[in-house]
Amino acid sequence: MIATLSHALASWNSYYGNHQALSVAIRYVHLAALLVGGGTALALDRELFGLRRSTSHVRDATIARLNSAHGLVIGSIVFIVVSGVLMAAADVETYLASSTFWIKMALVAILLVNGAVLARAGRRAAAGGRRLAVVSVVSAILWLVIIYVSNWLRVAA
Repeated sequence: MIATLSHALASWNSYYGNHQALSVAIRYVHLAALLVGGGTALALDRELFGLRRSTSHVRDATIARLNSAHGLVIGSIVFIVVSGVLMAAADVETYLASSTFWIKMALVAILLVNGAVLARAGRRAAAGGRRLAVVSVVSAILWLVIIYVSNWLRVAA
């Protein structure tokens, strides 16, 4: 299967490898989206850590920022996924055979589920700030671990 997929993507591999400006632009989009989406998420996660001890005014303002930032984070994740697929497709044999790649993909899947839980907890924040705090801690850890694993992926690839 990997060989068939690699053969089907051979022209993309060649084009990506022979056009440095394109490969740099795709990596830039990947990293810029990671910076914007992950940075926004981490900043909000930090605010959410201590939300239970906040006044209702601070809690309401933080929840409003969480809800308004959700679209930015989701949009960034779309750019991360599209650029990531383009990069992986350029060297499909290496990435699909890499256990590090699959660990990263599993972490990304967990991050997406956690993000959905975080968004839901944000909509229900009045009822339970503890869940919001726990999910925000998990979010922050996942974003940072994914960056760490990504660095190992670059070494392994």
